[in-house]
Amino acid sequence: MSWVRSRYLLLGEREYRDGAGRRVRMAYSTRQARLFALDAETAARLAGGELGGLGEERLRELAARQAVVDEAEDELAAVLGAYREGSDAAGSRAVTVMPTSYCNMACGYCGQEHFKAPVDRARVDRVAARVEALLADPATEEVVVTWFGGEPLLALRVVREMTGRFLAAAAQHGTRYRARLVTNGSLLTDRTLRELHHELRVEALEVTLDGPQEVHDRRRLKRNGRGSFHRTVGVLARAVREGTVPGLRVGIRINVDEENEEHVPDLLADLACFGLASPQVEVHPMPVHSWGNDVSAVEIGARRYAEREAGWLRLARALGLGFPTMPNVVKRTTCVATSTRREILDPAGRVYSCSEHPLVPGAAREGVVATVDQLTGAAPRPRGEFDDWYEQVGDGSQQCGRCPLLPVCGGGCPKLWRAGHMPCPSVRFNWAERMDAAAADLGLVPVGAG
Repeated sequence: MSWVRSRYLLLGEREYRDGAGRRVRMAYSTRQARLFALDAETAARLAGGELGGLGEERLRELAARQAVVDEAEDELAAVLGAYREGSDAAGSRAVTVMPTSYCNMACGYCGQEHFKAPVDRARVDRVAARVEALLADPATEEVVVTWFGGEPLLALRVVREMTGRFLAAAAQHGTRYRARLVTNGSLLTDRTLRELHHELRVEALEVTLDGPQEVHDRRRLKRNGRGSFHRTVGVLARAVREGTVPGLRVGIRINVDEENEEHVPDLLADLACFGLASPQVEVHPMPVHSWGNDVSAVEIGARRYAEREAGWLRLARALGLGFPTMPNVVKRTTCVATSTRREILDPAGRVYSCSEHPLVPGAAREGVVATVDQLTGAAPRPRGEFDDWYEQVGDGSQQCGRCPLLPVCGGGCPKLWRAGHMPCPSVRFNWAERMDAAAADLGLVPVGAG
């Protein structure tokens, strides 16, 4: 067998000394989403493509990490094959359920159009029946439900009703059921948070905070004119401090654009002061992008954003806040839009393949792939406009096939690529700085420091 360096191996340039005094460099295998330190000599040989002097035993160790591969292997085909397999896996089904089309905020950068509508019991029943059918399918091993909006907590009664049905169906058919919820946080209370986790089986909560109080309450003002920063943060802080929802993972999303980028450090400091520096909480800054609406006046360029984010990463970790260095999971599918085993159900029972279609003017009509009445049993949803994504990556129509981050990124957002935007994750541009942060976590000391 003839070995070559994997096209999906990233090698840091900086040298460190480990606890034993050896010179090492950081490495990251995107095919395994795995960070590790390599001795400087091995790293240099990998960087130069001179593997002959490493010895067979060492090469097989590197092959186990997929840092080197058989030169006969078509790695791109292997990565895309794994994506197709994960996307087509019958045992794993994921449904995004939108229990309401309304939101109690009117954020300027949001591309959705929200409106009030009475709860239609027949439509609620049809949407719930669709998820029950997935849970009852003998081929299904797990169903993951994401509650999304609008603001899903405005329809908490519907969430309760549907969850009761889902849990009963899961128990009857021996199917695993998991749930997550995306919220603006303004309606959270101590009691609601406990109910979501302990009774409604929500394992992960994503809450958006766009800055310290003054900034957040200006950008994400409720329609009644009131702010929500202190209420939201207070509920989360008490839950972490008192341990009332110990199994709940909390992600704090920060939508970043030119209006609030200077205030992200202040928010990080506030979160730490409130007691959210906990293994239970992770911070996820995200650049604002178009949902079909024009955000060009405030949108931050990808490279500039990545540079700013690297500084936030260093600050967050200095404050003890959870802020992932490198992706730690190999993706099974790029997104909902690239797997017919995943779907979005809006309050009217319309079925979508892309999460940026429901409630978005124009796309809400054009992006419908079916209605729940048209789907039989647990049949996969019809193919949408992005289900050919892996074919496009494989034939070179999309540049993602040339990127070493493909196994942990999947191409980001097919919709944005086709709209002429570059949705590459920030890690594409700041992975070297992220590796430095990971090295510090491992206790490695830069060569020449001190």
